[in-house]
Amino acid sequence: MIAPVGQANTDKEHLMSGEIDCRACEPRAKRDGTEVPDPPTGGPITGRIPFRGDFRERVQENVCEVCWAAWLEMQIKVINELALNLGDARSHDLIEAHASDFLGLSDGSAAGMDFSKIGQEPVNNTH
Repeated sequence: MIAPVGQANTDKEHLMSGEIDCRACEPRAKRDGTEVPDPPTGGPITGRIPFRGDFRERVQENVCEVCWAAWLEMQIKVINELALNLGDARSHDLIEAHASDFLGLSDGSAAGMDFSKIGQEPVNNTH
């Protein structure tokens, strides 16, 4: 069962099964124009999750490895597009907010970001 936004998926049977009921599969499929996996599950994240506290746990319990890999690619684009200084704690807060939105873990209160345009060349509107 997928946990509600703001709550971790703590069903012990679910966590022991080795699969994650991924909250990010559906938003990722919509962005990519692909089919949503049915059910939206995948393997757990095996690498390091560089977030703090509760958000780190929510990512680990609600995001599959495939969607995590998609975020890692997008994270590079977010850092470059926003010219973030990784030595500044505010930049880490921005990355966390964008990760939450990208991974389907936000509660919808943030303005959100159009991830489809990140990494594209700007449109030249000069005539």
